[in-house]
Amino acid sequence: MLHPVFVALALASLPQDPAPRIEKLDALALTLTIPPQITRIEVDSASKEDEDDLGDWIGHLGEKTVWFGITRTEDGPDAEPSDITWRMHDFVRSEDYDGDPFEFAEHKLVPGNFGSVPYASLLHGTVREKGTTKEVGYSIFLAGLAESRGYLVDVIVEPAPSPEEKKLLLDFATKGIAYAGAKRDPKWSDDAAKQRWKESVPGADEKKSLKLDKIIRTEHYLVLTNSSGGDAFAKQMEANYATIQKVYPFAEIPGRKLMPVFLFQTPDEYYAFYAKTFETTVEEASESKGVAWRDFYATWYEAPKDPVHIHEATHQIFGNRLELQGAGSWFQEGVAEYIETKPNDRNEIARRVKDGKHTSLRELMRLESLLGSSEDDVSGDSAAALHYKEAALLIEFLRDSKFGKDKFLEWLHATGNVEDNDLVRIELALRKVYGVTIDELDKKLQEYCKKR
Repeated sequence: MLHPVFVALALASLPQDPAPRIEKLDALALTLTIPPQITRIEVDSASKEDEDDLGDWIGHLGEKTVWFGITRTEDGPDAEPSDITWRMHDFVRSEDYDGDPFEFAEHKLVPGNFGSVPYASLLHGTVREKGTTKEVGYSIFLAGLAESRGYLVDVIVEPAPSPEEKKLLLDFATKGIAYAGAKRDPKWSDDAAKQRWKESVPGADEKKSLKLDKIIRTEHYLVLTNSSGGDAFAKQMEANYATIQKVYPFAEIPGRKLMPVFLFQTPDEYYAFYAKTFETTVEEASESKGVAWRDFYATWYEAPKDPVHIHEATHQIFGNRLELQGAGSWFQEGVAEYIETKPNDRNEIARRVKDGKHTSLRELMRLESLLGSSEDDVSGDSAAALHYKEAALLIEFLRDSKFGKDKFLEWLHATGNVEDNDLVRIELALRKVYGVTIDELDKKLQEYCKKR
């Protein structure tokens, strides 16, 4: 039997796993744990000098080069991590971006100790050589919120990583960040709720103010109201939430901030709010019964089960829970109109599609606004109404038909991350998921309507 001293010496002589590198970022109360597989790490001397540029490094993963860094953003404590990743998403799709194109694979929230909110927003995908389909790298962006500012971690590897290397880097981004600062109250303090009302509602900060009578908190909503019907409306909003989550499943991420609902007592109060928010006239506002924008939904109390509420709640949830804000009006209105209406409501547009008398899907996907569709149908029907119904019919086909249902959620997420009206990428997503072009999908929709 070996003496314990010799055992200890023998163990010490064995190869040891290298230790991870630890980087402390006191400005954000963050610690980065860089995996030991990333070696030969050096500070990137080419990075620009900026007080918000908290660190840039160059390392190696085998023979591949890895650039990674962290930047403090201008986002305040009431922002959301996805605000940051959506800006990055939009930037690389803009005319100002002149680098190699990204093909984003995923945009989602991930739970964890990332900051003042217990989740971060992850955006990642393939980098392709400009003008070709050749994969030349992979890019990962992860955004979180510290106590007072947001931050963005970016990781770029070249050339393209193997699946194992990609997993290592994604694990670094999603598991290698720890926060040790103050946390945000996801349920809103009374003071924060009252301030939101004061800032948003016309006349609320004047002597004869529009009084906030009640603050109602449900599992998912913060209802700010001067209406006696607030409790009944809040209950119906939760019922709508459950319906939407069943139709378009998504995981609940702990710590999500309650979504604000402005519930006014009268239509005139709502019209004034709408006109102020969108810098338009009360006359134009009076054409609306409810609106979802950014994080909120606004309407007035009349009938809690009015279908407009579940329609607008779908918009609010797609932007603030599903993180699917792209593709265009045809997509956003299609998912909302589908859940608002019943199959019989789509019978007329299905007959038009069957007879080939509809707007082609390619043209529908080009429209910047279904509501703003300018020309009415030759029969006198509203072009906007027909386009809404056609968009809903497309969602029905993909979600409910034998052709579409098994891959519907994959298509939903692949398409909802594409820039508005970008037909090239919309079609790429369609080909990847269903193996058809937009025009071939149009023909399949017509075949479906003939048997519907």
